[in-house]
Amino acid sequence: MNESDLRVLRTRAAIKSAFEQMVCELDYDQLTVSELASRAHINRKTFYLHYQSIDELMDDVVIEPTVAEFTGKDVSYASIDDIAGIVRFYMTMATKQSKLHERIMCEPSYRSVYERISRRIMDYRREHNKGALHLDPLAENIVYAFFESNSPTLYRQWVADGKKMPLEDFIELSIGLVTHGMAYAVPGYQQQLDHQSTDSSASNQ
Repeated sequence: MNESDLRVLRTRAAIKSAFEQMVCELDYDQLTVSELASRAHINRKTFYLHYQSIDELMDDVVIEPTVAEFTGKDVSYASIDDIAGIVRFYMTMATKQSKLHERIMCEPSYRSVYERISRRIMDYRREHNKGALHLDPLAENIVYAFFESNSPTLYRQWVADGKKMPLEDFIELSIGLVTHGMAYAVPGYQQQLDHQSTDSSASNQ
């Protein structure tokens, strides 16, 4: 199949458009090739010329682009300010995503899809920030698990509350919760927070 053929491009565009609509409207277990073929005005055989399964399509349309977007920014875990920056970047990106991405993050039926995205992002970051936390491997595993899970949990609650909290207030609250949680486990982070607190107190006197 010629990937640059105009008919191929049009068919793939129709498949992706129909798929995005389905994700926004249906639960994960309702995503079927038959439903997609009907919406994209193609037959099932045509779908299988392009993708082997719905999961492969999900990877192409959602997972790979999202992972690329989040791993495209170099991040550091060297300081508590770096952690705050990562949280701000995550929340800012999450709040700018389309309805499709909000569904992937927030709808329970898509939780396994989001976990695939999150795991690939965190595996990439751990590989590129080895030793940054200065912890033994078991403690590091726990800290990264904490860091990986809390930002999406906070975001989901913000969405569930109707996004009523002003965005900047939500981001600042999230940063405070995450950085202080990380500081509990990483001595260097706690020292930096203590130093920031001392500087703030001195400037207010």
